[in-house]
Amino acid sequence: MSSNNSSPVNITVSDRVSLLPESVLICTFVSSFLSIIGAVVIFITYCLVTVAKNQTRRLLVYLTIADLMTAVGNLVGALRYVLRNETEYLTIRHQMQNTCIKTDAVCEVQSFVTTFSSLSSFFWTSIIMIHIMMTLITQQEWSTLRNRVIYHCVSWGVPLGITYLALSYDVLGEDFFTSTGPWCWIKGCLPNVFLWMTLTGKGWEILTYILTMTFYIIMKIYMWKKRLRFRDRSHHHLREEDELYIMIFFVIIILRATGTIRFLYASVENINDSPGTFDMVLVHIQSFGDSAQAFANCILFCFRDTAVRQDLWNRVRGIGQPMRGEAPLLANTMN
Repeated sequence: MSSNNSSPVNITVSDRVSLLPESVLICTFVSSFLSIIGAVVIFITYCLVTVAKNQTRRLLVYLTIADLMTAVGNLVGALRYVLRNETEYLTIRHQMQNTCIKTDAVCEVQSFVTTFSSLSSFFWTSIIMIHIMMTLITQQEWSTLRNRVIYHCVSWGVPLGITYLALSYDVLGEDFFTSTGPWCWIKGCLPNVFLWMTLTGKGWEILTYILTMTFYIIMKIYMWKKRLRFRDRSHHHLREEDELYIMIFFVIIILRATGTIRFLYASVENINDSPGTFDMVLVHIQSFGDSAQAFANCILFCFRDTAVRQDLWNRVRGIGQPMRGEAPLLANTMN
C-alpha cells in the first residue's frame, strides 16, 4: 500500500473515518447469503411441490431470479469494497469530486447487473399484484399467452433498455454511498446524479410503492364487499395461502424504504459530506434490506404457505404422498 506522502492528494483522518464500518459489510454479506439461500429454496419448492405450480408462483419465480441477481451483485460489490486498496480508493474519491473519471470494470459490471435486476424486481412485483387483482375481479386465471408475453417484455425489456441507456452515457460507477451500501450504482460525481438515480431506480421504486399499495386497497375493498354479500370465503375470494401474495408490496416497502429515505435525504444535502449518525444508521438498515427480498419472499411464500410447508415436511419425513395438481388461485376454483 502506498504511503500518504506519495499519494497525489492529501489523505486526512476524516477521510478514513468516512469509510464504511465493518458492521455495514456484515449486514450486506449476511443479507446477500440469506437471499441466495432463500432463492434456492423458492426454486426447489417450485420444482418439487406440484401444488405450488400455479401461475402466481411462476411469477414469483421470475421475481426471485431478479432478486437473486441483486443479492449476488451486492455481494460482489461488498467483496470489491473489502479487497480495495484503501489509499488508492480515497485518492480516486478525491479525484472524482473534481473530475468524473471512469471507474473499474468490476464496479461498472456490478452496477449494470444490480440496476437491471432492481428495476426488473419492481416491474415483477407490480405485475404480480396486477395478475392477482385481475384474476380476483374476473374470476378466472388472468394468464393468457398474450399477457405472459407482455409480462416478460415489460419486466425484462424495459429495465434492460433503461440500464443500457445509463451504460451508454457512462453514468454507472462508484457513488461513494450517496444512497447505497458498499456497492456501485450511479457515479456520485455527476452534476445530475439524482436525475439518473431517479431514472434508473428510485423513480420506478416509488411508483411501485404507489401502484402496489393502490392495488392492495382495491383488492381488500373488493374482497370485503364480496364477504359481506356471500358471508363466507367460498365466493369471489382468494385461497387463504394466496392472500399472502397481496402482501408482497409490504416486503418491498419494508426492506427498501430506507434506501428511498436516504435518496431523498441526500437530494437536499451535500452528497460529499461524510455520513452523519442518522445516515449511518440508515446505511446499516439499507445494506441488509436491499439484498434481502428473496429471503423475505422465501419466508412468506414457502414457510408460511401451509400447502407448501406440509408437502416439504412430508418429503423430509418420508411419509404420505406429495400433493397432486396445481393449487388454484381462487378459493372456489376446482382442478
